[in-house]
Amino acid sequence: MNTWVSASAGPGPIYDRGVNYMVLSACDTNLMKPFRFRMPQEVIFESGSSRQAPEKALRLGSKRPLFITGTQMAKSSRLACLMEGCSELGMMPGHWDRVEPEPPVELLEDAVSYIREGSFDSLIAFGGGSSMDFAKMAAVMAENPDIEVSEMVGSEKIPRKGLPTIMIPTTSGSGSEVSAVAVFSFAEEKMKKGISSRFLVADIAIVDPELTLDLPPHITAASGMDALVHGVEAFLSLGTNRFTQDLALIAIKNIYSNLTECVLNGHNLYAREAQSYGSMTAGMAFSMSGTAGVHAMAYPLGGQYHVPHGEANTALLRWVMEYSLEGCEEKFIPIAEAMGLRSYGMTACDAANAALRGIVELGEKIGVKTRLREFGIPRDAAPEMAKAALREVRLMSNNPRPLDFESVRAIYEKAW
Repeated sequence: MNTWVSASAGPGPIYDRGVNYMVLSACDTNLMKPFRFRMPQEVIFESGSSRQAPEKALRLGSKRPLFITGTQMAKSSRLACLMEGCSELGMMPGHWDRVEPEPPVELLEDAVSYIREGSFDSLIAFGGGSSMDFAKMAAVMAENPDIEVSEMVGSEKIPRKGLPTIMIPTTSGSGSEVSAVAVFSFAEEKMKKGISSRFLVADIAIVDPELTLDLPPHITAASGMDALVHGVEAFLSLGTNRFTQDLALIAIKNIYSNLTECVLNGHNLYAREAQSYGSMTAGMAFSMSGTAGVHAMAYPLGGQYHVPHGEANTALLRWVMEYSLEGCEEKFIPIAEAMGLRSYGMTACDAANAALRGIVELGEKIGVKTRLREFGIPRDAAPEMAKAALREVRLMSNNPRPLDFESVRAIYEKAW
């Protein structure tokens, strides 16, 4: 039996509208093994809740909060209101607006210098995954001057906590507001790398679905599919547990049921709330379980060919899933059920293939790219990309089916 939850006060419960918007589900798999769950001290999920950011910064003891954004978000009237709110509470806010998509690690040094010169004492990210990852890492670097970013790549290599942080996502995809992960581009190596640490968890996450209402369809589609990848990989990865699987299925259900509506009718707040909820729960899930082969193989696409992270994940999801099906079809049964695609009497293989077809059809319906050639990547790049992807040992070793050079190269070629 489904449990329905309304995310905000609106004109009647969500289920009255006849669409499966926000659903809580549970996984029946027997994975009750020990786990540790890290998340922000406070998570606020409510339409309109971003207005609370100034007050939350003040409660963190901040006198000089610095807003971190990209250049486009710098023009936001909502951002201007938040900065004005900080001033009205007696704080002296600042603004650093140079975050780039798939931010290069070198840009962090400029931001940290700005933080120190301005004596800023907290960071508030206002934007998508790039801005949030950037703010989390800049906060850490400001308080860890004796270690290079390259030395922190991997898991739990950050010595101590950084400045207080507040995350305000304006997209529904990365889940960075609740995750312990940040990803950056390393130009010299032409590679993206991930950093995972308990010290990257934000102090406060404010998820305000209203902020996503004006997202253009192509960003909604790419970020939404990115969130779906997070849910699928969190469920399937070897690092998963009962809790992450429950969270992942909630994410998959909400995203799969609502992403098309978000793309086609972006001002449907109910669908946007469900999508934001799915993205957030997927972020919670993969923060514990880790991601796997899709993300590892996506990193060379971003590092070498500057393919946006969400689009790279989307292009590879079908092909890595197809590879991972062999020998573990039963793992896909709950995914098919969460997507509403499993009917009585289906075999595990049938359910798995239904889930795969459903993801492919969703991508086609919302117009995302699913072939590497659509990004201008040459077919003969597969061997070099395979070598680069296999260096992501932490992610590759988390895939449900082992990956080696030949299998990774074959997946790239199939995806071309």
